[in-house]
Amino acid sequence: LSRGKRKGCRAKMSSAAQFKPNIARIAAQTGSKHLRYGQHAKKPPQPIKIWKIVRGDEVAVISGKEKGKRGKVVKVYRSELRVLVQGVNIVKKHLKPQSEGAQGTIKTMEAPIHVSNVSLIDPIQKVPTRVKFGFLEDGTKVRIAKKSGAIIPKPPESQRRMYPRPDGGDKDTPPDVAIKKTVSERDELMHEAMKKLTILGPKCDFLREIAQIDQEQKAAWLQEKQRRMAERAQKMKQ
Repeated sequence: LSRGKRKGCRAKMSSAAQFKPNIARIAAQTGSKHLRYGQHAKKPPQPIKIWKIVRGDEVAVISGKEKGKRGKVVKVYRSELRVLVQGVNIVKKHLKPQSEGAQGTIKTMEAPIHVSNVSLIDPIQKVPTRVKFGFLEDGTKVRIAKKSGAIIPKPPESQRRMYPRPDGGDKDTPPDVAIKKTVSERDELMHEAMKKLTILGPKCDFLREIAQIDQEQKAAWLQEKQRRMAERAQKMKQ
């Protein structure tokens, strides 16, 4: 190639390299390890602020290959926007042998499905329904079925924690011990002596003196104001 043509090829190559995206940076941001040039990174799912389906609800599948099935919500995966429904989306999982000489097994289990594929069941009409929120007279927030207007109470399973909080043990400090004074008189005297040797002591004394002077000036100003008001009242009477 001639010198001019080579310059043109270099210019085209530099412009293509300039607009080529940084695949490693996109893969690091999205968490994808196998992102190739020309592929679009998947957007992370947008979180749901207020969940209308909780653990223990009876739901019906309204879309997908399991459409028409009903079951009980066993677990809610809020970060993944999925729910685990009993008896729905059955899959087979191949398990490796746990010890030497043992054989692998195939376990049948439920797999989570997207929360948009399920819907709550109307307690009166027994059909899938959309849900809205409402408030009772005492201010309690409840779920209301849009089909019949009936209240859908939350199951008792949703009130219990799946992983209970640990109770206080022997390592917890009792309240009477926590508020007990543990500094000795010798340490207090040493602390006061160290404060006097540092700039903190003189600074606090200076601020305290200024506050005292301000209070005295304010009291004198109030007395002078009261005296002037009394003199003005006497002149008005005369």
